[in-house]
Amino acid sequence: MRRLVLLAAVLVASAAPQLARADGDPASDYLLVRKVFLSYELATLPKQEQSLMKTVADANKHGYSIRVAVVSSAYDLGSVTVLWRKPQTYAKFLGTELSFVYKQRLLVVMPNGFGFNWPKHSIAKQVALLAKMKVQRGGAGLLTSATAAVQALEKSG
Repeated sequence: MRRLVLLAAVLVASAAPQLARADGDPASDYLLVRKVFLSYELATLPKQEQSLMKTVADANKHGYSIRVAVVSSAYDLGSVTVLWRKPQTYAKFLGTELSFVYKQRLLVVMPNGFGFNWPKHSIAKQVALLAKMKVQRGGAGLLTSATAAVQALEKSG
């Protein structure tokens, strides 16, 4: 009986950290170790997903460090749904969440626009560039727009 109680305690204790992480925004956990966060709804678009992944990988390989969060719904924001349709505000929030591990460029793409963050750097040039770009409609449009934004940002330096 003691072994059963001990086993149950170990299982509950091991699940606790995962539950604690899951209450925030998923992108902040995902982008700690990966360069691109995609909404689960976008998994059915492999061609556009691969294009974005390759573009981000190439940019990083060429010295333009960037991570990208493509957010297609409020659900993707987890507990910070108040930031839905506020890509610049979310980019700053997400950048702060990642800052203990990642301090480089961060692009956020939402259906209504782009957000950009780069701690301790002026981002006026990047924000102005992104303000001129439109996000295309639908999931494929989000991914295509994210790819175009990364390319434009890298080209602008």
